[in-house]
Amino acid sequence: MPEKKQKKRPGGMDLDQKAYQGIRQMLFFNEILPGQKIKYQDLADKIGVSITPVIHALKRLEFKNVVSHAPNRGYFVNETSLKEITEIYDTRLLLEVSLVPEIIRHLDAESMDRLGKAFDAYREAVKEENYYNRLMTDMRFHLTIASMAQCQIQLKILQELFDTLLLKYTRNLILLGIMDSSLDEHVHIVKSLTDRDMDGLRQALSTHLDHVRNHITDGFRKMFAVKPRQMVDLFSLQ
Repeated sequence: MPEKKQKKRPGGMDLDQKAYQGIRQMLFFNEILPGQKIKYQDLADKIGVSITPVIHALKRLEFKNVVSHAPNRGYFVNETSLKEITEIYDTRLLLEVSLVPEIIRHLDAESMDRLGKAFDAYREAVKEENYYNRLMTDMRFHLTIASMAQCQIQLKILQELFDTLLLKYTRNLILLGIMDSSLDEHVHIVKSLTDRDMDGLRQALSTHLDHVRNHITDGFRKMFAVKPRQMVDLFSLQ
C-alpha cells in the first residue's frame, strides 16, 4: 500500500511542521505558560490547522520535555525546574569549554568575521536595552563560537540546550538573565580568540558561564520563594 503523503500548505511546509512552529512561537512569547493545560482546538484554530497536526507537534515537544501528556487529561506545559535549569547551565559550561582546543585549531579569518558580526549584534542589543534581542544575540554569539570547532554532534547538543531554554524559560531569563558584567566578559572571550590564547579562552568561557549559571540559579531560588500573586505582579512589569 503506497505511503500517504502529508498535506502541505502554500510554500511547501507540511501541516505538522506548521503546527510545531506555531506552538513554539506561542511558547516563546508566553502565550502558553508553564502548568497550563493545552486545548487542542484552540491551538488548531489559532494556527490554522486541524487537531491532528497539533497532536503530532505536541508529541515532538514531549520528546524535548517541554510538555507532558497525562492519561485522560491531555497535554500540559511542563513547570519550570531549578534542577533542570542548573543541569542545562552545568552542561553548557562543560560542553563549551571542552570545545576550546578544536576552536583554536580551526580558527581562521572567515570564522573570526562571523564572530565579529555576532558580537556586534550582541553589543547593539545591550546598548538598546532590548532584553529579548539580548538573549537571542547572546545565544547566537555562543553558538558561533561553538561552531568554530566543527564538531557537529556537540554543536547539536548545545543547540538543543538553547532550544529548551527558549521554549521553557524565556520569560524567566528575561527577568533574571541580565548581568552588568556580561558585555565585559564577552569582550574577554573575543580577545582570547583574537590572540589564539587557548588557556585564556578556557578561562574566559569558564568565568563567564560560571557567573551566568550562578546568577540564573540564585535568581530562580529567589523566584520560587515568591508567592504566586507576587510573581504575576513581577511579570506584569516586564
